[in-house]
Amino acid sequence: MNNVIKTYKLAKTFKQDEVIKPLDFTLEKGEICALIGKNGAGKSTFFKMLAGQVLPSSGDIHLFGKSRNEMEQAKKRMGFMIETPAFFPDFTAFQNLEYFRIQRGVVEKDRIYEVLQIVGLATQKKKRFKDYSMGMKQRLGIALCLLGSPDCLILDEPINGLDAEGIMEVRNLLLKLNQEKQITILVSSHILTELQLLARRFVFIKNGVIVEDLSREALDEKSRKQIKMKVDNPTKAAQLLERAYPDIQYKVLQDHVISLQNHVDKGAEMNRLFIDNGVAVMEFRTEALNLEEYFLGLVEGNAND
Repeated sequence: MNNVIKTYKLAKTFKQDEVIKPLDFTLEKGEICALIGKNGAGKSTFFKMLAGQVLPSSGDIHLFGKSRNEMEQAKKRMGFMIETPAFFPDFTAFQNLEYFRIQRGVVEKDRIYEVLQIVGLATQKKKRFKDYSMGMKQRLGIALCLLGSPDCLILDEPINGLDAEGIMEVRNLLLKLNQEKQITILVSSHILTELQLLARRFVFIKNGVIVEDLSREALDEKSRKQIKMKVDNPTKAAQLLERAYPDIQYKVLQDHVISLQNHVDKGAEMNRLFIDNGVAVMEFRTEALNLEEYFLGLVEGNAND
């Protein structure tokens, strides 16, 4: 069995608010999967249900093929960083991890040295947590996740608040853990362009529903190109596009520019459509989309919605 996580119709309701609608999700061994959604989309609630911090309203979770009575044992193979860990500000990295090692019943004291080496904090022997940079704090959080030698990491916003150098450090660390230690990773972030450099799979969540699940190859194909056209009458141009292409995905931008996310192979056809109907095209170009633009189009809908 290669399923690390499998959920069946997993749902969570707070009072009358259905935060996670019945959700089927599978994470395979060895994957780096990005969970992408706006604030309030349900990412953290989903992660907290996997960690056992929040009980599902309905549905089931299997970890490494285990559920219910056997789940606690399976959970020991997971490392979770869902909220910033509460480290002691006056403790060093070693002292903080020693506290958690005892608390969590990790027998091997040498494991502290190992994880600090892995995350690049082994040389910071005397520096106290309160004097750490944001990047160092996040790396210590990942070290804490690794303390129990997990097979899977669940990381909610691990690069939040980091500068460019800190982001690169965390990204390289996660890639190394995946490639060298074969650790499966499920990660969320708002820095979507960064996820493109890390993940092999992209799951988009909106209002507690998975709206798209793509491999990197499929995402590259989908987000590869967009057409941008500057026209003299964007309102009329939009009406013509909607009539000719009922499923058209577009946005009307500033300066009379229309950007088109699909039907990018119909550029010449569209140009002819506009000319035949008295819409002047002053500029026409094809551009690459990035993940952020694709995501915003997916979770926010078109400008004509």
